[in-house]
Amino acid sequence: MIGVIRKFKTASPAVKASMALLFANLILKGISLISGPIFTRIMSADQYGIVSTFQSWQSLLAVIVTLNLSQGVFNNGMLEFKENRDQFQFALVVITAVCTGLFFLIFEIFKTPLLNMFEIPPVMVYVMVLYFLFVPAYQFWSGRQRYEYKYKALSIITVCIGLFSLLLGVLFVLNASSENEAIARVCAMEGVNIVIGIFFFMIIAMKAKFKLRIDYCIYALKFNIPLIPHYMSMYILASSDRIMITKMIDTTSTAIYSVAYTVASVIQILWTSIEASLSPWIYERLDVQDEESVRKTSGQIMITFAVFCLGCTLFAPEIMTILAPDSYKAGIYAIPAIAGGVYFTAVYSLYMRIELFYKKTTFATAASTIAAISNIILNYIFIKLFGFVAAGYTTMVCYALLALLHYINVKKKKYDDAIDNKKILAISIVVIVVSILISILYSHRLLRYSFILIISLAAFIKRKAIIVMLRKS
Repeated sequence: MIGVIRKFKTASPAVKASMALLFANLILKGISLISGPIFTRIMSADQYGIVSTFQSWQSLLAVIVTLNLSQGVFNNGMLEFKENRDQFQFALVVITAVCTGLFFLIFEIFKTPLLNMFEIPPVMVYVMVLYFLFVPAYQFWSGRQRYEYKYKALSIITVCIGLFSLLLGVLFVLNASSENEAIARVCAMEGVNIVIGIFFFMIIAMKAKFKLRIDYCIYALKFNIPLIPHYMSMYILASSDRIMITKMIDTTSTAIYSVAYTVASVIQILWTSIEASLSPWIYERLDVQDEESVRKTSGQIMITFAVFCLGCTLFAPEIMTILAPDSYKAGIYAIPAIAGGVYFTAVYSLYMRIELFYKKTTFATAASTIAAISNIILNYIFIKLFGFVAAGYTTMVCYALLALLHYINVKKKKYDDAIDNKKILAISIVVIVVSILISILYSHRLLRYSFILIISLAAFIKRKAIIVMLRKS
């Protein structure tokens, strides 16, 4: 332990930030996993499904309302406006505030048809408005901390948000009536984020001395507005499955699928943590034309990430047993596909980072639109035929398609020197084949345990060779 601490202290700022944020986010996800079995037991499946539907709509609408400014343009702005980052952040805050005001106005005018479409209580929409207004400020602040490799305050706040969301959520739900459990959960969950957001909203405004740079606003809008269809498509890929399950089956099925998604989201939080520090580093390396470092590091990361994805799916039945009652058990068969989809999200994001750095973003919109439309069509066909489990596989297929399209574009533009394409392809094939195999093994416990044992023994015997391979990758 002392040796680990010593290595951490002597590590580069980028490594320190990555490790600290990964640790904080893993704690956060651990809290989320703890909350899963709690809320599946103190809430009805119907109410749990309403919360999942709310989260899906919030993710989707956030792209339109906030223009997803914390992605894409933010990293570029941090690089281009090194001396005026405070003013740039404030410009982004103002844009999101104006857009949120417009969304609120539209909702009030068309309240009835929109509520019929959302299938959530009106109070949840108002909570959503407050979220869109203030939480982006926290996202901008946290993004800057990651970019500047400042991890201490961010790590502490990340963990505190998770803890308070859990504690208040349990308190609110236990004191709510059976028909208001979902509202109570949402108010507690988002209330913590909103309070934090208000604080950083004021911090950003005061650091910028309330001076708005119109040219920064124009820069951000010109950069991100063309990307809105891309971001919309990405969130359709991520969220449309639960929305469509709610509309085509029921909220109970959405709840079961969402718990399965929670298992796979452990993997997602790992990638999110890695990417948070990896993205600025990739930008810096590409800026000095050091493609070889990016190629080597990305190869190592993708091998490790793929192993983690597959490893989690092997123990999905045991994890599901802990997370939820037996009534949710059917959700385990969606987990391998969802985990595979998360892996292909990581593959896509690697190629997307290259495109964003070179400001070649036009293709991104076309690729993500194709993937999103394909996802909706496939969900519509296969959810009817095979139920909610099909949504996991259609999503994996569409994420794989998205990754393939971005690979083709980057290679065509001859920007692919920074990524080992052959290695990525080999890993991807393994992920698809093994994911399907694992799902079959869920019905044969002895075979699954034997498979785990064989892999573990092989990894132990070949541990030195594996370490060498990773170092050379």
